[in-house]
Amino acid sequence: MMLIKMREEFPRRVKALAFKRCCDEAGIPHCEGCGIVLVAGNVHYDHDMADGLGGEPTLANCKVLCIKTCHKEKTIYQDNPIMQKADRVLKKTYGVAKSRNPMPGSRDSKWKKKMNGMIVRR
Repeated sequence: MMLIKMREEFPRRVKALAFKRCCDEAGIPHCEGCGIVLVAGNVHYDHDMADGLGGEPTLANCKVLCIKTCHKEKTIYQDNPIMQKADRVLKKTYGVAKSRNPMPGSRDSKWKKKMNGMIVRR
């Protein structure tokens, strides 16, 4: 039986402290990834270590990022490949995923060997 962990969002208190941390001396918030000035609607609180990989909803694991560039790039190029590999390994461990290259003649193969020795397509 596989246990699925529910996604944990950051509490309001953690978000407030992270937002305060990303502000400069004048109180203007900046992206912790690229440093641009953040405006309303372009703010995302992201897990530094993905939640699905054991990242906790703590201040140390929270990054304030701009949505359009930093968050999108981190999700596409860093988080998604790692999460997809973890899913593949988990499925293979529990025997859920079929092999991409099944052994020739096995049930998962597209070829079948008949009793008379002929090899035919399934």
